[in-house]
Amino acid sequence: MERNNVMDTYLPGKTPIVFVPGLFGSMSNQIIPGTGNWNFGFARTAYEPFIRILEQMGYRLNEELFIAFYDWRQPIAYCAEQYLVPIIELAKQKTGSSQVNLICHSMGGLVSRAYVQGDNYQWDVDQLLILATPNAGSPVSYCYWAGGRLPRTVSPKKNVVELYMNVYLAYLEKSIPRNKVEAVQKHFPSLIDLVPGYAYGDYLLEKQDGIEKFVPYNTMVVQNQFLDQLNSAMELIWERSISVTLIAGIGNETIQYLQTVPSLSPQRWVDGRAVGAINSSFGDGNVMASSVFAMIGEKYVVQATHLDILYKSESIIRQVLER
Repeated sequence: MERNNVMDTYLPGKTPIVFVPGLFGSMSNQIIPGTGNWNFGFARTAYEPFIRILEQMGYRLNEELFIAFYDWRQPIAYCAEQYLVPIIELAKQKTGSSQVNLICHSMGGLVSRAYVQGDNYQWDVDQLLILATPNAGSPVSYCYWAGGRLPRTVSPKKNVVELYMNVYLAYLEKSIPRNKVEAVQKHFPSLIDLVPGYAYGDYLLEKQDGIEKFVPYNTMVVQNQFLDQLNSAMELIWERSISVTLIAGIGNETIQYLQTVPSLSPQRWVDGRAVGAINSSFGDGNVMASSVFAMIGEKYVVQATHLDILYKSESIIRQVLER
């Protein structure tokens, strides 16, 4: 990655930043052999310019700015403990600071929350800046977890995150040939941590005998125990004096509800087979703003897609970091 000359803008005493990318924002030989050491992988075209923006603010890469790459296939709590915590420790050691600011995109926000709300939290996070994080989950993830795919009738518009998902699922299917749903659930267990939780509300509209009605979340097989526990213990963030900033993208057609029909399989689409979707413009194309805002914090909305939100939030991030 090219680094800008930021020495003129660097000011001593900055609280170091740890940036936590989203799903598919980390790649290495550990995830797909032949992809090298840790890097941004599929998402480099979005994340590398964002890192340059942070450098232009005066944060030097690997000096006051650190990147917490992680194996996004693994359960989110595991990613927090095994990947985020060591980078926070590294940032504190290299800078002599007792605290860091976490800037998180998408799934990265949940990895960060798993740490700051966890039993092993070290009181070392000052600010939590969350961009486009599905704090209440995302219906799209139900499709991949329960059905192994996103039906064409559900998503007529292609987007970058869906493209990344299809590329990885194709790799998974080729390298581990088996039942697709079984393969996803065995080798991509983090997806269950991204499906809608209780805070999202009922999101499956089942059609039977010509009548559509919501499937009650509490009757579903596919439930997000990770998010439900995280959101029920949200007050820990404020008890631990962490300032929270939430930034959501709007203006892009985003799946809000899934239209389903009863499944005929005990293994696939267990709570209903997705055949359509009801979309809303109050989202970034992947995550509804209401899901981002499912936790308490200072809230901002920007007209942006799931990836564009990174650079379109520059002025907000500057303002928050300068406090």
